[in-house]
Amino acid sequence: MPRILGDAGRPASLLRCIIACVRLLLCIAVAAWAALPALAAESAATAQNYSVVAGELRNALDSLATQGDIQIVYDPALVAGKRTNGVSGRFTAAEALKQLLAGTDLNWKTINAATFVLEPAPVFHPPPSKTIDNAVDDKPRTLNAVTVSGSLIDNANIQTATPTYTITASDIRTRGFNNLAEVLQNSVLATGSVQGPQAARTFTQGAQPVSLFGLGPQLTLILLDGKPVANFGRLYNGTINFTSVANFPLAMIDHIDVMPGGASSIYGSQAIGGVINIVTRTHMQGGEVSVRTGGYVGGAGANQRISGVYGRDVGKWQLLMAAEFDNASPIWGYQRELTAHDTPPAVQAGILDYGTASSFTGNPLTYLSPLHGCANQLFGGSTTLVASHAPPGLYCGSPNLDGYTTYSNQLRNLDGMLKLAYRLTDQVRLYGDAMVNSQQQRWFSGVSSWFPDDLPHGLIEDASTGHYLYLERFFAPEEMPGGAAGQMDQQNDLLYQADIGANGRWGDSGWNWDIYYLRSGDRTKVTEDLLIKPKVDAFFNTILGPVVSVDPHTGVKMYNPAYSAFFQAITPAQYASFSQSVDEPSNTWINDTRATLSNASLFALPGGDAGFAALIEGGSEAWHEPVNPLFTQNDIFEHAATGGGGRRFHAASAFELNLPLLKMLTLDLSGRYDYYALDEGSDNRKFTYKIGLEYRPLNTLLIRGNYTTSFKAPDLSSIFLGPTDYYTLITDYYQCAQAHSSACGTDYQYSVQGTTRANPHLQPTSAQSWDFGTVWSPIDQVELSLDYLHIAIQNEVVQQDIPLLMQTDAQCLLGQRDPNSSECRGATSQVMRAGSGGPVTGITTYYANLSNEVTKSIMGSARYRFALFNLGTLDLRLDYNDMLKHDYQIAPGQPPINNLANAQYSTEFKSIANGSITWTSPGGHWTGTLYGHRYGPSPNFLATNNGIGYPGAGRLPPWITFNASATYRPTRRLAVSLLINNIANKMPPRDASYVLYPYFNNENYTIYGREIMLQADVRLHDGH
Repeated sequence: MPRILGDAGRPASLLRCIIACVRLLLCIAVAAWAALPALAAESAATAQNYSVVAGELRNALDSLATQGDIQIVYDPALVAGKRTNGVSGRFTAAEALKQLLAGTDLNWKTINAATFVLEPAPVFHPPPSKTIDNAVDDKPRTLNAVTVSGSLIDNANIQTATPTYTITASDIRTRGFNNLAEVLQNSVLATGSVQGPQAARTFTQGAQPVSLFGLGPQLTLILLDGKPVANFGRLYNGTINFTSVANFPLAMIDHIDVMPGGASSIYGSQAIGGVINIVTRTHMQGGEVSVRTGGYVGGAGANQRISGVYGRDVGKWQLLMAAEFDNASPIWGYQRELTAHDTPPAVQAGILDYGTASSFTGNPLTYLSPLHGCANQLFGGSTTLVASHAPPGLYCGSPNLDGYTTYSNQLRNLDGMLKLAYRLTDQVRLYGDAMVNSQQQRWFSGVSSWFPDDLPHGLIEDASTGHYLYLERFFAPEEMPGGAAGQMDQQNDLLYQADIGANGRWGDSGWNWDIYYLRSGDRTKVTEDLLIKPKVDAFFNTILGPVVSVDPHTGVKMYNPAYSAFFQAITPAQYASFSQSVDEPSNTWINDTRATLSNASLFALPGGDAGFAALIEGGSEAWHEPVNPLFTQNDIFEHAATGGGGRRFHAASAFELNLPLLKMLTLDLSGRYDYYALDEGSDNRKFTYKIGLEYRPLNTLLIRGNYTTSFKAPDLSSIFLGPTDYYTLITDYYQCAQAHSSACGTDYQYSVQGTTRANPHLQPTSAQSWDFGTVWSPIDQVELSLDYLHIAIQNEVVQQDIPLLMQTDAQCLLGQRDPNSSECRGATSQVMRAGSGGPVTGITTYYANLSNEVTKSIMGSARYRFALFNLGTLDLRLDYNDMLKHDYQIAPGQPPINNLANAQYSTEFKSIANGSITWTSPGGHWTGTLYGHRYGPSPNFLATNNGIGYPGAGRLPPWITFNASATYRPTRRLAVSLLINNIANKMPPRDASYVLYPYFNNENYTIYGREIMLQADVRLHDGH
C-alpha cells in the first residue's frame, strides 16, 4: 500500500500500526469470504427475524444487510436525507427490504437471492442531468461513490476523470462542525492561510473565505446547486472580490463536492484552484427539527442553533422548505490564556523623546516619564508605570490592553430556503428555488488610539526644551460609552439567491432541456465607531495648548504641553464627543439566464452510448461599495476605507462530450467561450477546454487523467475601485543604505499610508492544470485513490508588490539603476518622501497583470467500511494532501519565490491530513465518531518577519486536534447527540519567538479550545 502520510515520526508510526491491524482484519475477511455467497443466498431465500430501528435509511440498510447476510447496492445520492420506519419481525430478505423502503420513493431489482440493487421508484423525475450547469452533483457516471452494504463494489466503475471529494450531511454532523466555513476550512485541500473572525483589524472580519492549495480565495469558485453565488460585498484585504461561505444554512445541505483544479470549460471564470458545489436537499416526505446548544470550556463563545426542514408531495406539486437560526456570543482575547495579557505591558499612554535637532537620529532616545503617575483605574485597574529598556524610560502601560479584542464574532443568523416544483405534464416540469440569509455580526478589533500623525512630521516640539516628542494614547474601555462591548463594530449582511425555470424532455427522443433565470445578491453594511479627525485633534490640542511657534528648520509646531493632563483618564462623554458611528454599505449581484440541451445516448460507441450537453447563457454582475463622505473628506482618524463600483455584461456558450471509445476507455471533452463587456475599458474574452481520459484495465481499477485550461476575469474591484487608502508596514531600504546598515531590520520599518488605484484595461488571468491518478478497490468495501495535480497560473491580477517597489525606489535613488528609465521614474513617483530622500510619507500602487504561480500537490484518500460480525459496522476514512511545490513570481523578470520555504511571503501549510472512524451499532441505536485533523508544520514568527535563515527562525510542530461525537436513537423519531470538539483543548503551537501580540498566527490557528455541545434531532412527521 502506498504511504499516504508524509512526515516521519509518530504519525507515520501510528499509520503503520493501523495498516498492520487493517491487513490482519482483511486476511480474516478474505478467508471467510468464499463461504459467504452460498450461505447468504440460503439465508436470503428463507424467512428470519429482523430488527432494524427507524432512522437514517443508510444506517438501516447496513443493519439489514448485516442481519440478513445479503448485499444491497446503491448510490448514496439515492438515500441521502431519507429516513425509514424500520422493520421488525420474521420476513424473507425481499419482504424486509420492501418494508424498509416504504415511503422512500425507492425500489429495487434482484440480481440473485442475496443481491439487491436500489433504484428510484417509477415516478416522474427531472430529466437526466448530464448537463454543464450541475455536472458536479448529477451525472450518468456519477462522481459520488457507490455503496454496497456487506460486499464489494467496484468504486472505480463510477469514478470519473476528475477527482472529487464529497462531504456528506452525516459527515458534517458527526464531525462536530458548527458552520459551513468550518467544514470547508477543514478540507485537506484548504492549505492556504485566510483572514476571518479570528484575524482582527482586517477588512473582512465578518466574512469566511476559503483558500484551496494556498491560492487566493478569489481563485476558488463557490456554487450553490451548481449555480453561481454573488460575491461578498466588501473586499478581501481591501483589494479583491471573493465569495464568503459564512451565510449558508447547514440544515439544507445534502452534501458538498470539492473538485480540485481548473474547471472553466464547465463553469467559466474563477474555477482555477477548484470548484466547491454546495448541494442542497431535493426531496423529503415529512419534517425534521434539530436543536443544538454548546459552549467552550474556557468560557465565552456559547452558541445555539435550531433548524427545521419540511417536505411534501401533493398531487403535481413538490414542496421543500427549511429555516435555521444561529446565535453565538463572542470570544474575547482576555478570555484565553494565550491572548489575555501583553508581555511586556502595552503602552496605554507614553511620550517618546527623539532629542533635539542636534541629537535627532530618527529613532526615539527615551520615554518622557509621567511626572504625576498613571490613571491606574483603566483597563481593570491594571494601568501602572512600566520601565522600558529600548528606549529607556517610563510609560503608563497595561498588560490587559490588547486582550480587549474579539477572536470570534457575536452572531445572529437567520436562514430560509424554499423549493417548489410543479409537474405541468409528463414531459415538462416547472420549478423555483429561493434562499435568504439575514446575518448580524458584532466584533471588537481592539481599542482605539490617538497619535500626532496629522501634525507636520508627526511630531511636536517642546518649546521650553527644544525636544521633538511623539505622543501615544490608547483609550480604555472605562473611557468608552458602554465599555468595549458598547463600541463593537456591527455588520448586517443579507445574502439571497433565487431562480425560476423549467425542464423536461422531448418525447422518447432522448433529448432533455433546462432553462432558468437566476438572481443572486449580497447586501452588507458595516457600522464602526471611529474617531473623527478634527474633533479628536481638537481635543488633544487642549492638552498641547496653543502653538507657541513653528521650528523654522523643520516646520514642526512648538507647544508647552500639559503633560499631566495627557496621562489622566477621560470620561465616556469626552470620548463620545470625538467619536461617531460610521456606516459603510456595499452591494453585489448576479443576473444569469441559462439554457441547456443534453442527450445521454446521442449515438452508440464500442464502449457504450455517447453523451452530449450544450448551453448558452448571458447576464450581468455588479459590485458597488460607496465610500462614506467622512472618508473622502479626510475626517476619519487613521482608518482605511475601500470603495468604488461598476458592472459588466457576460455571455457564454459551452459543450461537453462523454465518449466511451472502448469498454475500458472513456474520453471526456468540453469547451467553453466566455465574453465580458464593459461600458468603459477593455472587454475580455476567453476560450477554455478540457480533455479527460478514464482507463479501466480491471473492474476494480481506474487510471485517470485530465488536462484543462481555465481563466479568471479581472475582479470588478480591480477595474472599478476608487482611489483607496490603506496602512501598511514598509522597510525603507534607501534610508537603511544611507545609514550603511548591514541589516534592514525593525529600525527601518514603519507604517505609512498607501493608496490603491484601479486599472480598467486588465486582461484575464489564464491557467492550465493537469491531473493524473488512480482509484483502486482491491477488496470488499475498500477504496484507495491517489492523484497528482499541477496548476500553472499566468498574468494574475494583483496589486504591485510593496517590498519590490521599495527596493526599486532605493536602487534608483542610490544610482544602482538608471534614474531616467521608465521603471525608475515610475517607482520614485509612486514612493513619496519628505524632502529629498527623507522618510516615506506615502505610496501609490496599481492593479496589473503581473504575477505567475505554479502549484504541485499529491492528494490521497482511503475508505474502508466493514461489519464487525454482530458488533455493528465500522467506517474508516483518511484524506491527505501534500503540497510539493508552490512558486510565486511577483512580477515578470523576478525570480520565483518558493512559498513553501519563504515564510515572508506565505505561511500556508505544506501538508494537511484528516481521518475519521465511525461505529454504528447493529440496530442503529448508537453511532460514534472520532475525527482527527492534522495541520503540518508552519513557520514561526521570526521566520515570517525575517526569513527562514534568520537566527532563531524555524517551523512550529504540527497541530493535531480531535473531535468526537456519540448519538443515541431511543425511538425512530428521536436522536440525541453529544459532541466534543478539540478534545484535548489544544491551543496553537507555542511560538517562543512571537514577541508581539497576539502571540500566534491568527490566519492559521484559532484559540477557541475545547467545545462541548448537545444536539437533539426530532422527526415530526414521516408522511405516512
